[in-house]
Amino acid sequence: MFINKKSQGDILGYVTHDITDKFGRLLLAEGTPLTTNLILKLRNRNICFRMAADPLGTAQSSEENLNDSPFELPKKLDEKLERLDIESVESASKYLNYVLREMQNDFSLSNIIKAFSQGQRATYAHSINVAIISVAIAEKMQFSNKALQEIAIGALLHDVGKMLFPPSVLAATSTINDSQDIIYQQHTRIGADVLVSDKLPPGIYLIAQQHHERYVGGGYPNGIKENEIHINSCIVSVANVFDRLTCAIFQRNPLSPDEAIERILLDKGISFHPSVVEFFEELFKKETDFGECDVNYC
Repeated sequence: MFINKKSQGDILGYVTHDITDKFGRLLLAEGTPLTTNLILKLRNRNICFRMAADPLGTAQSSEENLNDSPFELPKKLDEKLERLDIESVESASKYLNYVLREMQNDFSLSNIIKAFSQGQRATYAHSINVAIISVAIAEKMQFSNKALQEIAIGALLHDVGKMLFPPSVLAATSTINDSQDIIYQQHTRIGADVLVSDKLPPGIYLIAQQHHERYVGGGYPNGIKENEIHINSCIVSVANVFDRLTCAIFQRNPLSPDEAIERILLDKGISFHPSVVEFFEELFKKETDFGECDVNYC
């Protein structure tokens, strides 16, 4: 595994609040373990902080509770996932819970997850759905363990660049204007930069960068096409659009899962990698012969 499990030194306590720099950028998330070296670094930079003896000491001041940890899937998954093959969803969910526990033990990744889940709860919930679907597709495609781990983490963090966005941009969906759209599209570059800075592999950071590229080209941020797009990004692209189409947070008139898969099938080989769409279609229970529909998506 690439996840770093090396000791960070003796843990002296846990930070009781988010620590930011003078520009408002997150340095340490609430609940982060504080080691001797880390405390010295904070003091050398004249950064004030408060510390508790154990991580549960921070729980009362956080919006999270013990039953709503960002490192564990919710007990009840999104209803739309019931339309998918139950064994595939259960397998993907089990694997994703394992990856989340591993991420909790990684200093950098745990900080990112905490900041992301606390600051963008709706987007993080969307990312959970995208990660479950992406892992289910990757398992259908018989990815190796290493590749599965990369796509699980990359899917969870594909929208991490939105952490720095103003609420006005994230609140706007179909009503987004041109200036907001220019800002919105930057989440792909910002997210990739965040993950590259933590020395994560291409199979992870390219998901953040490329999940809005189109198979025939013309997507963003780089307008690349076909084999220029990492296969992990192609998978997350399909999962991302499916969840957005069926989510009331992103759509004024969300589609049913069947309508969403119909729309994706129409875009097979255009917006989406054809093989990925075929494996995605296999996830659906065989109840409906998918035909054409006239709906559009952003």
